[in-house]
Amino acid sequence: MISEHLNSFLCNMNVLARQVASKNNLSLSQYYTLTNISSSGISMSKLSSILGIDNSTLTRNVNILIKHSFLKKQQSSQDRREQVVLLSSKGLKISEKLDIDMEELLNKFILDINEDYRQSFLDILEQLNWKMNCYINDL
Repeated sequence: MISEHLNSFLCNMNVLARQVASKNNLSLSQYYTLTNISSSGISMSKLSSILGIDNSTLTRNVNILIKHSFLKKQQSSQDRREQVVLLSSKGLKISEKLDIDMEELLNKFILDINEDYRQSFLDILEQLNWKMNCYINDL
């Protein structure tokens, strides 16, 4: 039963993410790529792992975002073989806008939920994400 609810939730979240992406003239994969890059950057291999896509698919997505001046790539200072992806100033602005747009959209649903349930949901979501990250990092 939990998988059914989570699957439905994930599908609904993808619909909302697609809506936010479209509003900002981005594809869904571009949305997920941009929103998973911190201001300090991220290695291509780590980003590939987070997004659950292979390196060649990520490279195509990143190259499109570089062409649109949202991202830049540089060699890692720790491993010369590794590429690090960074948000450009334009990329930082669009990433912040995507976060704001998604937050506004989610608030339409979340703010209608009783405050105690809302806080419980957020606490559980945080714990689940932490546990899943631990599991994924052990793979």
